[in-house]
Amino acid sequence: MKKGTDASLVKRLWPFAKPVRNLLLLAALLMAAEDLLPFAGPHLLRKIVDGLQEGVPLSAIHTMVILLLSAVAGGAVAGFLRAVTIEYVSARVVHGLRSHLWRHVLSQGMAFFNKRPVGELMTRLNNDVDAVNRLLSEVVLDLTGSVLMIVFGTAYMLMVDWRLALCCLAFLPPMLLATHVFRLQVRESNRKVRQELASLNTSLQENLDGSALVRAFGLRERRAKSFAFHNAALRDTWFQNVSYYSYYFPTLNIMTEFATACLFFVGATLFQSGAASLGTLAAFSWTMGMFFRPLRELSDRITNLQQSLAAAERVFQLSDEHTAIPSGNRTFAGSVQGRVEFRDVVFGYDPAHPVVKSISFTVEPGKTVALVGATGSGKSTLAALLCRFHDPQAGSVSLEGIDLRELSNDDRGKVLGIVPQEPYLFPGSLFENVAMGRDVSRQRVLELLDHVRLGDLVKSLPLGVDTEVGERGARLSTGQRQLLSFARALCHDPSVLILDEATASIDAQSEQALQDVTRQVLGERASVVIAHRLSTIRDASLILVLSHGEIRERGTHDQLMEAQGLYHRLWMLQSGGH
Repeated sequence: MKKGTDASLVKRLWPFAKPVRNLLLLAALLMAAEDLLPFAGPHLLRKIVDGLQEGVPLSAIHTMVILLLSAVAGGAVAGFLRAVTIEYVSARVVHGLRSHLWRHVLSQGMAFFNKRPVGELMTRLNNDVDAVNRLLSEVVLDLTGSVLMIVFGTAYMLMVDWRLALCCLAFLPPMLLATHVFRLQVRESNRKVRQELASLNTSLQENLDGSALVRAFGLRERRAKSFAFHNAALRDTWFQNVSYYSYYFPTLNIMTEFATACLFFVGATLFQSGAASLGTLAAFSWTMGMFFRPLRELSDRITNLQQSLAAAERVFQLSDEHTAIPSGNRTFAGSVQGRVEFRDVVFGYDPAHPVVKSISFTVEPGKTVALVGATGSGKSTLAALLCRFHDPQAGSVSLEGIDLRELSNDDRGKVLGIVPQEPYLFPGSLFENVAMGRDVSRQRVLELLDHVRLGDLVKSLPLGVDTEVGERGARLSTGQRQLLSFARALCHDPSVLILDEATASIDAQSEQALQDVTRQVLGERASVVIAHRLSTIRDASLILVLSHGEIRERGTHDQLMEAQGLYHRLWMLQSGGH
C-alpha cells in the first residue's frame, strides 16, 4: 500500500463505522448543538450590557441571564452526550478493525510470519490499532468541533460588526499557515516514531524470549547495547516530533495577543465615535476567546490526528498484504484411508533457490515413510508442504488422490496430525492443551495421556488434567511437553500422522515409551516420520535419504544397510560402528 492521504485513510475506516452510522449521525447533531449554543452567551451578554445602559427593566435582565446560563448548561449536556456517543462509536469501529486484522493475519501463509518479527506484529495489532481508536474522536469530536467553532465564530463576528471582525480575521491566515506547516511536519515525524516503536518492541520481544540464552552465553552487555540503540533512536525521533511545538505555540500566542490589542484599539475608537456599543465590545471580547482557543488547541488535536493517521496507515499496510494460501472447495466423499503422494515436487523459500527438487514418493495407508538426511536437506520442508504451510512451485502434493490446493482447509486439518520438533503449549490446563477447543470428553483425554505414558504424571498432580501448564508449558519438562504434543496430535484420530523430530527432546526412557506408543498407532495410519536418530525409524516401511533437496537413496533399513551408501555411513556414525 502506498502512503495514504488523510481522506483515503478515513474513507477506509467507513466500512467499520457503517453499522453504527445512526449513532455517528446523532454524535454529529450533538456536536453542532454543543458548538452553536455557546454563541448564545456573547449575544445575550451584548443585550445585557446594552440593556443596562439603556435602562431596560431588571426583570428583563434577569431573564436574559437565565437564558445565558441555560445556553451554557445546554451546551455542556450536548457535549457530554456527544462524547459518550462518539467514544462508543470509536470502540465499535476499533473492535471491528482489530477483529478484521486478526482474522487477516491468521489467514496468511507461513511466508508472511517468516518475514515479520513478532514484536512488529504485536505493535501493529495493539499499539497501532489503539491509536486508530482516537481517529474518529479526534476528527469528529475535537478537530471538527474546533473547525466549527472557528466557522461559527467568524460568521457571528461578521454579523455583529464587520469592522471588528476584520481586525480578528486578519490574523487568521498566518495562524492557519503555521498550522498547515506544522501538520505536514508532524505527520512524517509520527510515522517515524511508529517505526522506531515497532523496532524497539521487536528488540524487547527478542531479548525477553531469549533471556535464558542471553544469560547462558553472557550476552547481556551486547543485547543491552542493541536495546540502547533502538531506545536512543526512538528518543531522538520523539524529540524531533515535540520540537515542532517550539515555533508553533509562540506563533499562535503572539498572533492572539496582537489580535486582542487590535480589537481593543479599533473597538475603543468606534465606541468613542458612537459607531459601536459597549455591549458589542463585550460580546467580541467573549467571542475572541471562543474563536482563538480552538486555534491554540488545534495543534494538539492535529498531533493526535496525525499519530492516529500514521497508525492507520501502518494498520492498512498490514491489511493490504496478501500471502494467504487460498482454501480449495473439494471435500472427502467418504472415509479417509490416508494415502499421501508427492509427485515431482519443487519448492524453495526463494523461488530462485529450490530447497527440494523433483521429489516423488507415496505413503500408503498403514505404512510409515521415514525421511533422513543432514540438516538443510529438505526434510522439514516436505512436512511443511504436506501441512500446506506453503504450496510447491512445481509438482503436486495430494491426499487421498486430491491435490491439497483443491482440498478444503477444514478437511485437510481433520485428517492430519503433527508432532512438531519444538512443541508449543498454550497457557491453560493439560486438558485444554490436548483438546485444543475440540469437542473431546475428559475420559478421551485421560486415555490419550495414559497412552503416551503421562498417566502417572496426571495422577500425581493435585488437579489432574485441570493442572495449569504455565507459560509455554514451563511447569512441564521438555520431554513431558513433547509427549503432551503427541497426545494432542492423536486427539482427533488423524488418518495421516507427521512426526517432525518427535523424539529429539526426549530422554532415553521416554523415547522408548514413545516408540512403544508409535508402534501401536503408526500401523493404523499413513505416517511421515522425520528423524535424526536412525534407531527410531528402523522399522519404517520405506526410508528416504535426502541430500541437498534430492532423494539419494530409498528402501528399508536392511536394504539400505546392504547397499552401504549414505544411509549406511550415517548409521555407522550414530551407532559407533555397530
